[in-house]
Amino acid sequence: MSISDYAVVYDISSDAERNRVDKALKGFGFRVQKSVFECRLNRRGKEQLIEKLKALNIETGFIKVYRLEYSSKDIVIGDKKEPDIDDGAAFIV
Repeated sequence: MSISDYAVVYDISSDAERNRVDKALKGFGFRVQKSVFECRLNRRGKEQLIEKLKALNIETGFIKVYRLEYSSKDIVIGDKKEPDIDDGAAFIV
């Protein structure tokens, strides 16, 4: 079964709607910025996530789901931090 990484980005003005989206996304991935989550999902997980987000009936903004590709080198503009354990496409525990 194929697994892919996704970034879920949202811009929602209603606090109540934003809180519902946050709660739904916490079940699928982790927050990397205030309105950005990263999720590692198989096909079924992606379908479940999209169904759950659609069911929220967001009216005050939008949610976008992007598939992340790691085949190319990252481009960093601005301050470059020192290498971190979390850098890279995957890590093994």
